[in-house]
Amino acid sequence: MPRQEVGPGKVRSMGRRHGQLGLSLVELMVGITVGMIVVAGASMMLTQQLNEHRRLVLETQVQQDLRAAADLMLRELRRGGAHAMAENMVWVPAATAAGPITNDYASQTSVAQAQNEVDYSYSVSDSRVGGTPLYPEDNVSSSNEHFGFRLDGQTLQFKQGNGNAGGNWQALTDPATLLITAFTVQPNIQNLSLQDMCEKTCPVVTATCPPQLLVKRFDITLTGVAAHDANVVRTLRVSSKMRNDEVIGACPP
Repeated sequence: MPRQEVGPGKVRSMGRRHGQLGLSLVELMVGITVGMIVVAGASMMLTQQLNEHRRLVLETQVQQDLRAAADLMLRELRRGGAHAMAENMVWVPAATAAGPITNDYASQTSVAQAQNEVDYSYSVSDSRVGGTPLYPEDNVSSSNEHFGFRLDGQTLQFKQGNGNAGGNWQALTDPATLLITAFTVQPNIQNLSLQDMCEKTCPVVTATCPPQLLVKRFDITLTGVAAHDANVVRTLRVSSKMRNDEVIGACPP
């Protein structure tokens, strides 16, 4: 027991006062609260970083898928109108009375169905391999020489000529990862007069006289949405000129 000294008018304690050991309940609660705030902030930052990384991966995937589809379309469209025996379409002085032939493949290229389908044709003849060709050039755009691209629902499709009238449509994009929401093909055709190539002037200018060179270009727009995140949207625009120009009309006799 601490001693007490009794003096005039007062009582003085002779015990010793001990210092505080550990944390009080209030200090412990404050520390826990601060720690929880720090952990919550770090968790939010980590979640945000993971979401940004996921979004970047989806954006990259959508962009790459659109680019791959567009590159395939460009390579294919450039082949439109290709003829295995192109020299037969050039006039020479020793040509027969019938004159040069007309490229039937070039005239088959068209845009249909509100500009979301493009069809084209090129020769699959092997007349250039030497010897007797298995598929000689006949200058007729057959059903197995018709190709195209179209949007079916939210899937971009590619048509392979297989001998059937409607062709064989195959999916070019995977709807499980990419949804094509817009596909437009805008044809741009430049008509160049070939009057200077004729010996005589056309008595009356018509659609077939003088002959014209049709320089064709296609502007393609693709819009894709990530199947797992509707907020990831990308639009790609590409342009391609057909390498095989079409000639219509003829010089006056």
